[in-house]
Order: sequence, then C-alpha cells, then structure tokens
Amino acid sequence: MERSLLLMSMLALSVPVGAQTLECPGTLVAVSVEVDGRKAPLYPAPDGGNRLYLEARAGSTYAVGFRNLTGERLGVALDVDGLNAIDGLRSSGRERLYILAPWETTVVRGWRSSLSEVHRFTFVDEQTSYAARTGQANGRMGWIEAKVFRERTRIAQDMVGRLSGEPMAAPEAKAATPPGRAYPGTGWGSVSADPAVEVTFDPEPSPAQQATLRYEYRSALLALGVLPSRDRLFERENGGFARPPLR
Repeated sequence: MERSLLLMSMLALSVPVGAQTLECPGTLVAVSVEVDGRKAPLYPAPDGGNRLYLEARAGSTYAVGFRNLTGERLGVALDVDGLNAIDGLRSSGRERLYILAPWETTVVRGWRSSLSEVHRFTFVDEQTSYAARTGQANGRMGWIEAKVFRERTRIAQDMVGRLSGEPMAAPEAKAATPPGRAYPGTGWGSVSADPAVEVTFDPEPSPAQQATLRYEYRSALLALGVLPSRDRLFERENGGFARPPLR
C-alpha cells in the first residue's frame, strides 16, 4: 500500500478566476503559489491552453498551496521541474503523495529531505537547479504540476514512520552559465523546519484532476504575451500626461 505524507493545514485565499487570479481553480483541489511569502498572480496562457503562468524572480523562495474543496481525503503528487517534491525523483507511476484531509489546506515549501525538514523552493537559473545538479534535467524544467488522486479505499489507518527512501542530496553545481537568454529552474534552497507524518493512502490508478503552472522570468512572460508590454499602473501614476502611440 502506498505511503504518503500528511501536513498541517494553513489558510489559503480564494479569489474569482479572471484575467489574473491568485488561485488555480479545480473541482477537487485549488492550487496557489506564494513568492517570498505573498500570493503570486497567475496568468492564463495566451493560446488558451489550460496552464497558468507566474513570474519567477531570481533568488526568491516560493511555496505551493493546495486547498481541498471536498469532504473526502485526497492525495496530491507535486512535481517541480519534472521531479517529485518528496523523493526528488522522476515519476515512476507510483509517486509519493501529500495527503489532504477533507476541506484541508497544505502549503508545500520545498524539497522534502526528512519528516521534519524541507529545502526551500528557490528560483535560480536553470543550470543551477536541483534537477540539473542531480543529473535529472528534463523537458519539464520550469513547470509546477499537481496530480490529484482519489482514495481507492476510503477508510485508511494512519501509520507514523519514516520515508521509504531519502531525497537525493544536491551536489555542487558544475555547469557554466551558457551565453544568451537565461531560463529559470527551482533550486535546493535553505533548510526549513516543516514537520510531517507518514500515513497510509491507496490511490486510484489515474489522477482525477491535474493542474499545470509554468514559471518564467519577466522578460520571457513579456515575449510570450502573457504580460502586457506596458505597465498600466505606472502609466496611471505618471502625472496624466499624453504619451506617443506605440505605432
């Protein structure tokens, strides 16, 4: 039977979905991101896809929040840069899960290194990311993906214990910064206390919901058309004088 983690709940903010939102909606679990302790705006994909974008700020820490919208226990597999946030490995079909009690909210703040600590998610250049430094760079760099699983057996008994397998330690970065454009990744940040307990959870074979977020530096978000090319707030506060048209 699959072992997973149960974390203490924390409050999450819900806002209506629009051109800019603070929460990725879902029928089972709503997903949000905090950057440096503040809720990050999420932007829709310009091509109408089902992913949302957020701005990566080099050196900033971030966390991913999950809010259970149901009265049932749910499991959430969190992949960052294509790696599971609990064991630091590529998906094998039986991913480690965070468990949400009915109506509960959990905030995942980093790569889990034990039942008591995590190493903070930190925006870094791609070549110094945790995935690159452990030799696991892949085509999902820059992606935050959550897969929500219903419980196959609705009644499961909690069982406290240690994780089966430790997350991989991040070696010293060896890659040099390539010339040209920089892309963000998620680093192995400073250690932070984050107690968790292990519980039993038997997930259904396929996820019942998936949420996909992509993070990029601001220059890339502008180039992709995710962010407007002109800062409307700056314009509104710039004295009210006429500006030449863009074209």
